[in-house]
Amino acid sequence: MAAKFLCCLPLRLGVVVISFLQFLFCGAIAGSLWWALCCYGHSIHETAAIVVAAIYSAAALVAFLGLLGAFSRKTGLVKAFFLLLSAILLVEIGGSIWYLTTFYRNRHQTLAECINGSSDSNRIAYCNSLDAFKRIHQGVLLTSVIVPIVLQAYACYVVYYYFKRLESQRVERQRASQVFQPSGPVYQPVKVHDDAFPVSQPTYQYPYADTANSFGHTHQHSFAGNDAGNKL
Repeated sequence: MAAKFLCCLPLRLGVVVISFLQFLFCGAIAGSLWWALCCYGHSIHETAAIVVAAIYSAAALVAFLGLLGAFSRKTGLVKAFFLLLSAILLVEIGGSIWYLTTFYRNRHQTLAECINGSSDSNRIAYCNSLDAFKRIHQGVLLTSVIVPIVLQAYACYVVYYYFKRLESQRVERQRASQVFQPSGPVYQPVKVHDDAFPVSQPTYQYPYADTANSFGHTHQHSFAGNDAGNKL
């Protein structure tokens, strides 16, 4: 059974929807970051914001190319979009592992143990955020980790199988063109020369080319009743 989007819809529609949503999401984040850099560039971590904004801008561009590839059935554009989704899936898996490791490692640590008598404001803010992080219910935490990974993996599945379908269609077209291509030598037209003309239309004179000696010609009697042919 061929792969489908949401069990019954065409894969091409699925790629269009996924690439469009990816383009909107990444484009919105990239636009927000570039706007924040223009307005508050000196009050935020400018280098990190530029790197993240550039990454999301590139992701939005690739998603847009994937959208164009789905509309125009371009294998290369769909493949590039699939590679982007695969990279995002790997980043999500790595981030989720770090997320869960941080949660369970600091779960039994108290706020006072985290601060450890430090007066650094950054350290205190970090420990306060960890303390709030520990209060999240485990079910909510696991759901927030698993659901995005499953959705991203399903997006990779849809785009991958649409890419494979385009590849198989391209191979079938090439095979069909090779089947109907003549395998014999290439036809070479015969050069025009005297032998190519019919006998009734010669381009040169030969003994029986004149009208008097042509086939079917009847000779006129030179003397009435005295023709040798009539005596036979």
